Amino acid sequence: MKTKITRINFSKIIFALCLAAFCFVNMNVADAAKLRRTGRAPEVEHDYSLNRPVLPNTGDIGVVVDGYDPMHIATAEAMIIEELAANGYRVVDEARMKKLRAAAARAKAARYALEGNVSAILKLNGTYNATATIVARVQAGRPVVNEFRLYTATAQAAMIAVTSRGTKLGGKTAQGKAVGYTQDEAQQKAIEAAVREGLAQMF
Repeated sequence: MKTKITRINFSKIIFALCLAAFCFVNMNVADAAKLRRTGRAPEVEHDYSLNRPVLPNTGDIGVVVDGYDPMHIATAEAMIIEELAANGYRVVDEARMKKLRAAAARAKAARYALEGNVSAILKLNGTYNATATIVARVQAGRPVVNEFRLYTATAQAAMIAVTSRGTKLGGKTAQGKAVGYTQDEAQQKAIEAAVREGLAQMF
């Protein structure tokens, strides 16, 4: 009797493995067919190898940066867009980007998203046909003179991404610190360091 049970269980295991292999092959065939038909891979929002959500690999990504200094905002935006391109993502075109920025400012969407309320960003994703929007807020502190008579500045970059499905990425505040010959240089370098750290956490 024990032998019979062992054989039955073994048969079930073989059947389950064959079924899993069949499903895996069919999924790969379907994905390949979609790639041939549309030129795009199937949309992915989770990296199971890293066990964390990722930006969608289809569609366009929006970028909204908030802050007090226009130069710091421009620097952070340029760095985020450059990182997206380096990782194979597409960014929404400039015309839509301008409208997205303006709408986010009117709705205070960046602030709300960074505070955890992502509904405003979800609406903007739908309005401007973005599969996700990266929202960031950057701020540099007042530089201080160090013992070498140079300026040391610290900065923060809070960064979060919200996909059209409501998935959130990031959300942590990155820190940056830098030294410069002038206050502006120290602040600028600190902003860049904070944004780099924030991007490293997200990608």
